[in-house]
Amino acid sequence: MKSKALLLILFSFTLNASGQKSSVGSFWKLSCPEKWWVIGHPFVAGKAFKVTLEARAKSDSLVKNSLLDADSFGGKVDAFRHAYWMARLAQNMKWKKAVKLGIAHEKANLISFKKMKGDEEGVLPDSISSVMDLFNNQVGVSIGCNFKSASNDEIYNYVIKSLKEGKLKIVYKDVNRNDLDCDGKIVDKKVFLGKWNIPKCLVNSDYIY
Repeated sequence: MKSKALLLILFSFTLNASGQKSSVGSFWKLSCPEKWWVIGHPFVAGKAFKVTLEARAKSDSLVKNSLLDADSFGGKVDAFRHAYWMARLAQNMKWKKAVKLGIAHEKANLISFKKMKGDEEGVLPDSISSVMDLFNNQVGVSIGCNFKSASNDEIYNYVIKSLKEGKLKIVYKDVNRNDLDCDGKIVDKKVFLGKWNIPKCLVNSDYIY
């Protein structure tokens, strides 16, 4: 326990010394898997924090326009957020570190589910959403590694292009945004309330509702 406390103190000192005071406050709100990633990667944690905020801002802007589907829960905006996040992380650190952060984030989602605690929008995660996120994370990492020196706007465009070409994954839904199984039938959320494994289905990101 003493070594753990020392690591936390050292991490806080590192961020404070680099002017990342807001990062320190956000650190204490993270899940255990995400905290351990930060502790294990203190010299890139500040960059990860900035990129995370950037990815959220980019995806939030897409919800407000008609470029994609404005669906941040299993839709194209959700897919964009994860791919862009990982692409930018892979530009700013070794790609394996980015992948590990993505995995830590999905572990955090499972912990949230077990506690029946939704995300910042009040939505509970599930198994298929985790599979989708991890897939899109890998696509994003590939983009970031292939275009290390690209600008933020160029990465944005590369991710949008990949999404429109169907290289990412989204949750299969009907025109009313009901989740569908792989047979095209509506998934009754009441039946699977409190279940991690839900028979939803993933489709390529060029799918049109």
